[in-house]
Amino acid sequence: MARTVVISTQPALICAVTDAMLHFVVFSFNRGDFLANCLASLKRCAPDFPVLIIDDNSTDPGTINLLAEANSHCRVVQPPLSDGKSHSKHGGLYGNLQLALDTLSDEDLICTVQDDMQLIRTVTTAEASALEEWFAASAQRGFVHHAFMKGSERRRNNIDYHEPEQVYYNIRPDSSVGSWYSDIFIASVGRLRTSNWKFGSRESLNEQQAKHLFKPMAYWQNPFVAWLPAAPTWRGKRRTLALRLGEKKHHCGLYPLQILQGKAEQDFLQRSPDEQPYAETYLHICEDVAGRLNVKTPWVYHPLQGSRWLKWLNSLELKLRKITAVD
Repeated sequence: MARTVVISTQPALICAVTDAMLHFVVFSFNRGDFLANCLASLKRCAPDFPVLIIDDNSTDPGTINLLAEANSHCRVVQPPLSDGKSHSKHGGLYGNLQLALDTLSDEDLICTVQDDMQLIRTVTTAEASALEEWFAASAQRGFVHHAFMKGSERRRNNIDYHEPEQVYYNIRPDSSVGSWYSDIFIASVGRLRTSNWKFGSRESLNEQQAKHLFKPMAYWQNPFVAWLPAAPTWRGKRRTLALRLGEKKHHCGLYPLQILQGKAEQDFLQRSPDEQPYAETYLHICEDVAGRLNVKTPWVYHPLQGSRWLKWLNSLELKLRKITAVD
């Protein structure tokens, strides 16, 4: 597939790729080592598909250098700098999702990946065609979730396998997200545009919008991306004391996952649908990664996970920052 390289801070100048089908979109901010691991997995597991990097105006020199190198084989786009008034804990994620939607062509399937994720197995053109056919079968199909599920969410998931479609559905009655929408998704660009889709500022708002427009989100039977365990994170582009404490508690760092290949890949693809694709069941941290034995199972995916007092401390600091900024 042909690839067009464009660097711009103005969405109006971004050129669309018209010959792509499955188009990976990677969201990046100031985590160059994670972005490098993510891009390496894309190059290894999905070399036939174009990649668009939406970088949220990183300031880290290492990340900036990596983005310059990536520009030789990917498109790299940065949104216009904000006026500093936004305090979203997700940074510019939803604005960047909208930028990605506005950038790609109607024929594309947008496939989102965050920089703290990686591909975990080979993605073939046949599988991309299967995804395209799945969307084409019904105009009510809006989103597919293509990531391994998290073991920490097993108890509150309500997973049901639908044989005719060969996908799972996860109806979560006690959750505001995850049944109709997730920030990690595959979707038809043309279908979203035809439905006048505009990304809201929170995942829960997008869940409600998807519930109004489409059938529930499908979970791909054989996911091919995964979150890295115990990854450090950002909230509002700044690191709070609570985040730093949580990262120390959970031994956060870069823990790349082993790529499924050979017998391990075949066993996964040929498993019974009753064996739901939870990451901890099938995936393993690379053996040569220092500190991997300190990462407990089920994996923690966020420094504040499982700690009410750290979440309270984090919320308090963010509120104080907002008050200070207003003053």
